[in-house]
Amino acid sequence: MKIEWNKVTWYSKLIALALFVALPFIGFYYGVQYGKIAASVGQTPVISAAATSTIGGTGTSYYSDPAEWQIDANNTTAGFSIAYPLDFDTQDNYSATPSTDWRLDTNAPGIKYFMLTVPRAFEPQTNFAGATLTVGASGNDAAVSDCMDLGEGVITSTTTINGTSFNVFMWFDEGAGNEYAITSYRTLHAGKCYVIEYSLHSSQIGNYPTSYDLQPFSEQQINSVMQNIVSTFKFM
Repeated sequence: MKIEWNKVTWYSKLIALALFVALPFIGFYYGVQYGKIAASVGQTPVISAAATSTIGGTGTSYYSDPAEWQIDANNTTAGFSIAYPLDFDTQDNYSATPSTDWRLDTNAPGIKYFMLTVPRAFEPQTNFAGATLTVGASGNDAAVSDCMDLGEGVITSTTTINGTSFNVFMWFDEGAGNEYAITSYRTLHAGKCYVIEYSLHSSQIGNYPTSYDLQPFSEQQINSVMQNIVSTFKFM
């Protein structure tokens, strides 16, 4: 049988009609499948608002819930553990040689075991310049003898942290347009002076052009976070 391709017949019309009806559905189906494959290969993961509501911004519940934080207890020779938010930088100095920077107001040598840094971005568009928290200890005779020295013009109080009594000292320092609010927790333990200190660094808003539109940082907010960190300190 010889097929005449250029001749219109009843069955060619039927085939053409079937294709006319079916092709849009076939094209739609494969288009959907292609879209699913492309999405699974090339899409960027999206974190929902609910997943980020407890971390990554000041004042959120993450910073007031130490149970969700990282615990630093890497070396038993340091004699303590402390917890901190994961998005703060930390340094451990368990094997460091004695130095005088383990505590702010002493020339006696000691070990600065732990240091935490809060970046300026923690309170954006403010005059907040950063904060640091350190934990140090010293068995040096001079360091032990003046561990509880109040000094002049220092605000003092006492507090108990996980069963250990601490004297709390507060003072302020400033210079060259910078201001520092310092809080120092001190106790004598196992023949050593242990000190937990944090310093809040801010700059004077008047030093910046008004176009920067800086607002005063919330000292209460950052103080609350730092005190939460201090509250996790435990002797091991």
